[in-house]
Amino acid sequence: MSICGIICGMEKKAPKLVPELVKGRITVLKTVLYRGSMVYIRMIDTDVFEYLLVFKNEIYSDYLIMKPREGETVLSDVEIKQCSDLIFAGASATLDTLGGVKMSKEQVETVKAFEKGRKK
Repeated sequence: MSICGIICGMEKKAPKLVPELVKGRITVLKTVLYRGSMVYIRMIDTDVFEYLLVFKNEIYSDYLIMKPREGETVLSDVEIKQCSDLIFAGASATLDTLGGVKMSKEQVETVKAFEKGRKK
């Protein structure tokens, strides 16, 4: 477009873009700063719960799969919250271990429960 076209108000305007809302397969449930590192808790589809964390420029991740109770098709909001808390316990235990922090007795029990469920 020439300078005259711009000055005279004849410039072409691009159409306004309107983003579509789409339902994704990944839902961020929680983002938390823990011991100086960001922790991201995500739900993938309806049954995979994952944490991502960054520690000293390295990315750490783990996940658990939680299926709905027999006869149900989806997890309840309470079950999703429990899974989110459980996977966050794993993330915090990972950061504590990487940082050289000793875990409390309660944290050790939570990690044991997490590991026991993973081996099935």
